[in-house]
Amino acid sequence: MRRWRSRYFIAVVGALALLALGPRLLIDALTSATEQPDGPVAQVSTLRFTPVADTYVNEAHPHMSYGARLDFDVDGKPVKEAYLMFDLSGIDGLVTSAKLHLFVTNASPHSGGSIRQVSDTTWSESEMTFRKRPAIDGPVLSTLGPVEKGQVVTFDVTSANFRNGRVSFAITSHRQDGVEYASRESPNSPELVITVTSGGSGVTTVWATPTPNDPVLVGAGDIASCRSTGARETARLIASIPGTVFTAGDHAYPDGTARQFAECYGPTWGLFKERTRPAPGNHDYRTEGARAYFEYFGENAGPPGRGYYSYSLGTWRILVIDSNIAVDRDSPQYAWLQQELTANPATCTLAIWHHPRFSSAKHGGQKKMAPIWELFYAHHVDVVINGHDHVYERLAPMDADGNRDDAHGIRSFVVGTGGVGLYKFGTRLPSSEVRENDTLGVLKLTLHDGSYDWEFIPVPGGSFTDSGTGTCH
Repeated sequence: MRRWRSRYFIAVVGALALLALGPRLLIDALTSATEQPDGPVAQVSTLRFTPVADTYVNEAHPHMSYGARLDFDVDGKPVKEAYLMFDLSGIDGLVTSAKLHLFVTNASPHSGGSIRQVSDTTWSESEMTFRKRPAIDGPVLSTLGPVEKGQVVTFDVTSANFRNGRVSFAITSHRQDGVEYASRESPNSPELVITVTSGGSGVTTVWATPTPNDPVLVGAGDIASCRSTGARETARLIASIPGTVFTAGDHAYPDGTARQFAECYGPTWGLFKERTRPAPGNHDYRTEGARAYFEYFGENAGPPGRGYYSYSLGTWRILVIDSNIAVDRDSPQYAWLQQELTANPATCTLAIWHHPRFSSAKHGGQKKMAPIWELFYAHHVDVVINGHDHVYERLAPMDADGNRDDAHGIRSFVVGTGGVGLYKFGTRLPSSEVRENDTLGVLKLTLHDGSYDWEFIPVPGGSFTDSGTGTCH
């Protein structure tokens, strides 16, 4: 018999992790924790690094190097830009927090500057000059307000792209009479403190946990690229939500190779591979036969090489479809779906695949999926989740022709918000109820006996949300 353990307490590490993810999650955990099944415990480790190089450059002296100084300057006029480089190791999980601590040696009553990531990690502090400085090509990670001499200040750099090896940052300011910080040559050297969560099924603390009879399904599609940090942000959301993780295709950009799965998907959503039930996308098939996808997920992706499978969550039946292969009425996949639906006529049913039958965004509705939608409508399927269009869109229940049908129609969600760049919307479908293309996030569904709740959860900084309740046919 499966053993359950009570979790009516908040573990210290878990509380800190939840605070980092947002107060709403911590409040939910405090108020609605019940019981959680035993499972692998995530490991949370704190790593500390000092710079292997730091310096600044000065517009007024464009050929001068300042790498051996005890401090580095940040100023707007003349322009003085500071650079720091760290050599990282031990990044074997999801970075849930990264803070750069600096000691202020001198300051005006203005800003402490803004910090950005720099992709160039080959520069040398002894050779760096204003004329030879690398491009500051990353987005602003955080900005400080007024700082004071003798103060230790903190830049939040959690959203940077971290991996083992060298990482580089630059601090700039548009203010005159800026700030000076202690360099690595001083007794008050800069320190980068990184918190990493690895193993298990996420941060295993007390969650806002449903009862065992109300399973949770959470996820998105269009997820990980090593050229962006979006998957890291959405992975932090997944880490805070127990339950089964779904994916709606396109896991590792651009080509779904084994290396891209290992280096881009693995350090983010790959932390939850043991509890993930994936669906393949067209980018996964850019590697012949989606070979890397099937090898990466193994038995969690269903029978080897087939791409479609089913499983149960509570009283619900979940159908995972491969929309990259044949779905016409004469296809093996269609015949399998007919058999599945006939064998489970009274069950609440949810289906997941990549290419949406209906969408108001860039790719629009995929007519090739019409036979599947018609079959599902005839068998009273309740919910469909898709990706492919990099937006969030909730559509009203629809019949086989896309007309609204609140009594018998299928409600659908397009959730291509897993981490890669978002798309513009096109012509709005009459059935489109909610649309959002400015916010990455995940869709969480709580599956009750005969009904379901949905909630779109944005990454930190996003204000868009969407939630509601539906009933099974």
